[in-house]
Amino acid sequence: MQADEQQAIQRFLSAGEWFGGLPAPLQQLILSRSVVRKFAKGQVISMQDSAPKGLFAVLEGEVHLVREVGTGDEALMHVGEPGYWFGEFAVLTGRPTVVTVLAHSPVRTLLLSKAQFDRIVADDPRHYEAFARLALDRYAILIRVFAELRDLAPEPRLRGRLAAMARVQLQDRPSAAPASLAVSQADLARMVGVSRQTLNAILGKLRQQGLIEVEFRRIRVLDPARLAELHDAMEPTARAGANVRGVAASEASRARSERTG
Repeated sequence: MQADEQQAIQRFLSAGEWFGGLPAPLQQLILSRSVVRKFAKGQVISMQDSAPKGLFAVLEGEVHLVREVGTGDEALMHVGEPGYWFGEFAVLTGRPTVVTVLAHSPVRTLLLSKAQFDRIVADDPRHYEAFARLALDRYAILIRVFAELRDLAPEPRLRGRLAAMARVQLQDRPSAAPASLAVSQADLARMVGVSRQTLNAILGKLRQQGLIEVEFRRIRVLDPARLAELHDAMEPTARAGANVRGVAASEASRARSERTG
């Protein structure tokens, strides 16, 4: 990597919350040990359940993180845009990767290989904590998303997912405000677990409230803070409603069993 390219990458990534929060010497160390890798649209960058390749940062383009579930179906977990880091779980733990990462467009990335990461941490174990912060921040968001998919009704689920995606994008690239999410309505419906018809109705409501704008294969989150506030306010009520419905269903099932027993 040429010196001018390295400086440009450092300026770009330093705008993000995680990399920008690292000490300058560690930033420079990561960049000096990294390489730039390009991928064609549709190319697999990292395969689920494979050995860790390293820690990637998206410099240009979009990546899709998908996980195979059930009988070969794929669940879209996240859409990563410039500034987005991925691969941290496998790098930190040495365990197989948990998702497949696909280039959704021509993609240019920065790659800190697993071997180079191990060298950095071996030379100064204190650096491990800095990398762990990236993983822990993502873990906290992931736990909340999974909890909402199980407990909440469609509208608060969608609000929560949009707020989480906007939060990640603005952490990685604050200059992107307002957050503009490169996700189609079909992909978003898959992520939230609703039909296209239900998704369109909820998106229309959010648009009328001035929270989002819907564009071709992209959703602009105009007010992430308000979207998150409304989601947080709805969450206890939505979860309580889901619990009540669950109890009612259980009681109805038990009553049918008693009648037929």
